[in-house]
Amino acid sequence: MLNKIEHLSASEQQLIMDAPILVSTLVSGADGDFSREEIAQAAKIIHIKTYSETRDVSGVYKSIDAYSEDTINSLIAVLPESTLERTQYLTEQLKGLNNIFPKLDNDFAHQLFTSLKELAFYVSNAGDLGVGLRSEQEKELAKLSFLNTPEVE
Repeated sequence: MLNKIEHLSASEQQLIMDAPILVSTLVSGADGDFSREEIAQAAKIIHIKTYSETRDVSGVYKSIDAYSEDTINSLIAVLPESTLERTQYLTEQLKGLNNIFPKLDNDFAHQLFTSLKELAFYVSNAGDLGVGLRSEQEKELAKLSFLNTPEVE
């Protein structure tokens, strides 16, 4: 995985490594409340993705797996209280990926993009007990529609 991002700046590399945490936090707090279930589910999904993703993408998850739940909680502690401000901040951070994806190998960029969308979907479903109780805001944010789909060759 490192060879896929080593040509990027340090801040771009960091954004790629932080992206699963940012996505998890964005989606789990979309309804205005951070439930322990959603945060625990996000950490569980991150762990699953350490072995269920392609080798390069799984490296992103492996780098954060051991401390993902703590990192999400630490991020929540420093984010604005307002759901709107928090959502805007996290969305702006993640939009930085739109400038990074074209700099990456097309397959890796597309696999990472797809993986982040899957993560968002599963985190958004964590608190609804399988009965579809997600808020409209949560459903919309889980689409990550502010991210541009990377080109595939």
